[in-house]
Amino acid sequence: MTSSFITSLIRDLTQLLEHSENYDVKIQAGENQNSQEFKAHSNILCARCPYFKSALSTNWVTRKDGYIVFSKPNISPSVFELILRFMYTGI
Repeated sequence: MTSSFITSLIRDLTQLLEHSENYDVKIQAGENQNSQEFKAHSNILCARCPYFKSALSTNWVTRKDGYIVFSKPNISPSVFELILRFMYTGI
């Protein structure tokens, strides 16, 4: 792969994450006033993270209004944002 392709792919995946288009997962990170909802794509989460691959393939997935919903109260929003960005872009 050429570096221009990889650069373009990272840019496109960053846009997908930042603009939350066609997402099917909502993840609530943190708790109380220190919480934030993140929107993500199950295909990317499954492809990039063994935890989400396992979690999304089991019967304990919660669905609400057509979205898969996760709650991660033990992870601060700032840390979860870094994890999610890494899953999408590798950087």
